[in-house]
This record gives sequence, C-alpha cells and structure tokens, in this order.
Amino acid sequence: MDREYVIGQIIREFLEREEEIIRRDLKVPLTTSLRKAISIIGPRRAGKTFFLLYIYQQVRETNPAGFLPLDDDRLYPPSLADLDLAVKVLRGMYSGREIRYLFLDEVQEVNGWERFVKRIVDRRDCLVFVTGSSSRLLSKEIASMLRGRTLVYEIFPFNFNEVLRAKGVLAGRYISGRTEALIRRELDMYLKYGGYPEVVLKSEKDRILREYADVMLYRDMVERHNLKNLKLAKLFFKTVFTSFAREFSIKRVVNYLKSMGLRVSRNTLYNYLEYMNDAYIAFPLKRYSNSLRIVEQSIPKLYVVDNGLTRVYSIHTTELYGRLLENLVFMELRKKGVKENQDIFYYRENGREVDFIVLEEDRVKQLIQVTYHLEYDNREQWRREVETLFKASKTLACKNLQIITWSQEDKIRKNNKTIEIIPVWKWILNLYRRQRE
Repeated sequence: MDREYVIGQIIREFLEREEEIIRRDLKVPLTTSLRKAISIIGPRRAGKTFFLLYIYQQVRETNPAGFLPLDDDRLYPPSLADLDLAVKVLRGMYSGREIRYLFLDEVQEVNGWERFVKRIVDRRDCLVFVTGSSSRLLSKEIASMLRGRTLVYEIFPFNFNEVLRAKGVLAGRYISGRTEALIRRELDMYLKYGGYPEVVLKSEKDRILREYADVMLYRDMVERHNLKNLKLAKLFFKTVFTSFAREFSIKRVVNYLKSMGLRVSRNTLYNYLEYMNDAYIAFPLKRYSNSLRIVEQSIPKLYVVDNGLTRVYSIHTTELYGRLLENLVFMELRKKGVKENQDIFYYRENGREVDFIVLEEDRVKQLIQVTYHLEYDNREQWRREVETLFKASKTLACKNLQIITWSQEDKIRKNNKTIEIIPVWKWILNLYRRQRE
C-alpha cells in the first residue's frame, strides 16, 4: 500500500477519534512560537500517550494539528521520510495551512528522529510534542537528545487528586461526611494498589501489577542493559521492592546475595540501582547536610514509583502500612515536581531521623515525619517522631513542622513552635488545593 496513503489514514483516524480521557494535573505550554519541543517523560504505563491525546483533542478543534503513533504496525519500520510525509499529508488536509501542533508518540521508533524535530522547531511556528518508552531508548534520553531545544515535563501514575477525579469524587474546600468517607475508601485502595491508571480503573489489579513488574525487569533492565545474569537481576529487583522506605545499603545487599550463592561487586549493584532510577522505577533519597561529602557518602533511603508494585513481592500486612504511607507521601511530593536530592532529603542527627526535609531556594522550608498512627503514651515513639522534629526544627531553623498520619488530626505546641498532625487525605488535598489557588 502507498506509504503516503497509510500515513494519511492513520492521521485521519486520530483526527476523528474521540476518547474519554481523564484530565491530568500536569500543565504544559501551548504557545506555538516557543521554538522548543515538549518532551513528556516518565515511567512505563503512566499515561504518556493518553496525555498527548488529551492535549491533541483540545487543540485540534481550532488549529491544524496531527497525531502520529510511530509504533503503529502499518508503518513498521517508520523512517525520517515518513515524518516528512506526515507534514505533507497534514498540510494537504488543512489546505496548505501551516501545522501548529504535531504529536509524535513512541518517537524512538524512528532512527534519527531528533534531527527532524530540531528542524521543525527551528523553522516553523509549530509546537512538537514527543514521548516514548522502549528498552532501546529511555524517556529521559529522549529529552537529552533534544537538549537546548526542548522543555521537559514528567508524568507519573495518577496522584491521589487524579484518582478522585477518575472515580468522580469531587473534593472541594468543604466536603460532606459522605464525601469524606468516599475519599478515605479510595485512599485505602491507593495506599495498597497505587495509582497506575489501568490499575485504578480496572479489576484484575494484582495481575496487571505483576505484568508491569515483569516488563520493567526484563525490558528496562535485562534487555536494555544486556544483563547476562538473570538470577542476579531478579533478586536485586525483588530486593529493591522489599526494601522501600528504608535505608538501602549496597554493602548489605552484596552480603545478602553472597549468602544466596551469588558473587557480585558493589559497582555492579550501584549500576543496577542507577538503571532503575533512570527508568523511573526507584528513587534513592540522600541524607541532608551542608557537607557535600556527607550527602554523597550517605546511605540512601529508597522509594519506589508506585505502592501497587510492592504487592508483587510483599504481603501487605498491617505492619507494612507505615512504610507504604511513607512511600505514598514521598511519591506524592515527587509527582508535584519536588526532586529527590535537590528539593527533598531525609535528615539524621545523633541517631534521630526526620523522614523528609523539603527545601525551597536552598532553604529548609518544611520538616515532615510520617507515621501510620501516633501513640501518645508510647514514650519511644514520642521521642522518635515528636521530640526529634522539635530538635531538628531548632537545628535547621524551620518552624513548618508536620506529622502525617493515616487518620489523626491534632496540634502539639512547645516553645513557640507547633507540630501539625494531619491525616494524609487532608494533606494531599491541601497540596493540590494550594496549586489551584
């Protein structure tokens, strides 16, 4: 079949396609004179394609625009010539008018695609959106190949605000008791199953999560990095997902693997962890200090991209809920654009730990502890959560103190300082309410 006809057919199908798509909180510029491409990056199955479709459906009503999925089997294998043909087809569809928006999904399928995108953004008032995911080209690398000619935006699995939107739960400033009960019910599911769109909206949740974990392991690690020792890769992957919200010592993991009969160097495991970070699977969080040496040499705490994936490797007992809650808080901040080891760290002083320090313009803006339930008569927990927070507040000159719990709400005052104890559902809604206001 004629190549031009096939491309025209695909573009026309998307022009006529109507999708019910859940609006995401991510905001991107739509100014066509930017002379920049927009790169949408993030983990697998987070909804990058549907985000592009959502934007496309908004702009196509009033602007010449085209959507081209480069993994369509009718195009395989797509080429640079196909991209030029797509522009030709679109101009024909719009009677010679210049194309204002071009959406290229799975762009990594075209060898040399970056040369085409650079040429388009340099010569035309056309805003190009690109995204992709492949073991051959990670989404972060898509952005790096357009360095200087792109604005990069990250998209993750649904945040809790988006989960509520997907479920039709409206959470304004004032909510009824019934709505609060619905929010709490959805939050319980979010804590246990995470926010992957397909998992939120469908049944068979555990099966879907197992499939996601397998794809991440085999494509983002084994295939992508040509790993020969499959048993080692599997064990390390599982170790990461059973060690979330804890310190992650590569030295201890090496010793553990040796006890399993696997000899491996620390450098190999450091590389494995970097692979998982590059693929948006795991996020090592370093210890805060004014000393760069202490920061770089610190044992990181480890967080994973989605609570649901931990179900593949761990039974969710009540003892695990505290760590799940801590991982949820970290990822909710990360989804808001708070970057690990840049805007957020953990803190330790004389054996006492603050879960999260949030920075703003290199100043400590907020100190956060996370505990599933605060027992007022438990002296050890009180010292660990409350007294540690007050002490760190003095050392770091920060008065914005919070303890995030599952359901408790209170205030604790001492020496003109106040710790706000806040249930996680309120904390999340406040996070996104401030954004809207």
